[in-house]
Amino acid sequence: MVEENKPIRRQILDDLFDAYTILGKGSYVSLYDTKGQMTRYSPAAVELFGLPGEYIPIGAYNWSDYVHPEDRRRYENVMKELILGTAKHYDLSYRTRLKDGSYSLFRYIGTIIRDSSGKPELIGGIMINEGLLDNTDPATILRNQYGFFQDLSAVMELKKNCIILLITINEMSNINEVYGYGYGNRILQQVAWFLQENVGLYGTIYRMDGAKFAFLTEHLSLDEVAEKYEQLKIKLATGIPIDNVRQNLIISGGMIYTAGKSINERALYSCLSYACRESKLHKNGNLVSFDGSWNLDTHETLQMIDEIRNCILLDCEGFSLKYQLIVDSKNEKPFGAEVFINWHSDNFGEVPSTEYIPILERDFVFEELGYWVLRQAMKDGKQLIKYNDDFLIGVDIVQVQLEDEFFIRELKKISEQTKFPLKNLCLILNKSCRLLDIDFLKNVISTLHREGVKFIIDEFGSGLSSIDFLINVSPDYIRFNKKYIAELNKKPQNQQILLRLSELASACKTKVSVTGVENQETHDILINYPADNLQGDFYSPPMTIENLIQNVQSRMSD
Repeated sequence: MVEENKPIRRQILDDLFDAYTILGKGSYVSLYDTKGQMTRYSPAAVELFGLPGEYIPIGAYNWSDYVHPEDRRRYENVMKELILGTAKHYDLSYRTRLKDGSYSLFRYIGTIIRDSSGKPELIGGIMINEGLLDNTDPATILRNQYGFFQDLSAVMELKKNCIILLITINEMSNINEVYGYGYGNRILQQVAWFLQENVGLYGTIYRMDGAKFAFLTEHLSLDEVAEKYEQLKIKLATGIPIDNVRQNLIISGGMIYTAGKSINERALYSCLSYACRESKLHKNGNLVSFDGSWNLDTHETLQMIDEIRNCILLDCEGFSLKYQLIVDSKNEKPFGAEVFINWHSDNFGEVPSTEYIPILERDFVFEELGYWVLRQAMKDGKQLIKYNDDFLIGVDIVQVQLEDEFFIRELKKISEQTKFPLKNLCLILNKSCRLLDIDFLKNVISTLHREGVKFIIDEFGSGLSSIDFLINVSPDYIRFNKKYIAELNKKPQNQQILLRLSELASACKTKVSVTGVENQETHDILINYPADNLQGDFYSPPMTIENLIQNVQSRMSD
């Protein structure tokens, strides 16, 4: 295209727009001209979204403002890939704000056209309003997850008593991998019919994402739902017919009771998903009923989770970081600090992160919180490395963060923005990271090792997979389970366990980090162990960055 001739460029833009409109068969259309810095929308889209006009110069508006806050980062990440030219096309769904202020789910499908140098010149596609489409899952003919949230929202608005059961089929990904997705879909169809036959009379069944099904009932009691779940679990374990072969299925389940309260449906689903994961990971598939946390009942916990989610969407309002000092075991000089998240509200006071992070790990908003923690920790950490060029900032990482396809790129970007060297960052892999595919994890660690990032396997010794991880993923440090340290004085055998694990780590060229040093007696025992660094209230409790800087300055001058 000839950039200098704007009328010609405008005509070509219009011609391409007409082509997209014909191919889209009446769908809403948008076309972004990267060089002309102009976006064209179809008149129907202008009216639906309340846009300034059909032809909008870049800078006159921000499309991100139209994207639901929970979906915004995903949208922005895809747009960056398109503008950078690293992606060739897009197909994503996100909630978009309409003219009246409400949100509707849209699917955006499109591609890019490159110039002669290979740079993106035009980004265009169609917008399909899925909020107007049938809320039926095509594979199972059940209502889908969008229908589920619509129904749940209506129930919450009317403050009806209801129970929601969430069921997941374990090992479904392995079944798909071995037998193919066609076979997997037939399993989902059979399970859908099985659920309809056994509990369909008492409520509504939904096909959720992946291999999950939800059941919403206003007619059964908690005991009756628990009894129905146990019957389903036994029957599915004995097998259902698939292609004339009985397929044994193991399920896990979580349940929640709304008690006639008006609750945000997203907060409710986060708690329900947490209960289902607990069933799968820790209860051998036995039903887990979510009944609150942190000495709060179910409704109070849901209110707390709802408030926390809103705070995260408001740029992590109410969140702050504290740091616990880590010292070198040889000279007890400052070695690094571990980050601890704090959240405070007028309604709930200061809530420990252990009470809400496990619940929110699979929520849309957790991604925002995770990146906020990394960004803030790197900003603070920059103030500390001037006292010790090798000072490490340790940040806890969970499974879903590493699974994020943009994690490595975002980490590098935060490092560049804060000017914090990645060689001073240490990612602490919590137990959930052991659920990752070992080859995937090795690749992530290897990639970030090249950038200088360090890794710790946390709670080492709390599972057989710990030793596999030590041998296969080459971490920089292992950190022992705190229970071994807490009982070090009472159980002499724990001292032998730590000694042998330390020797194993040394043989694998991995260093040892010890946390939980709370008193003089524990300190005196550990100071003679082959540990590389020590951490605990004996040295300092978690503190603000200002107090940590003072502490580091004082210890460095001693």
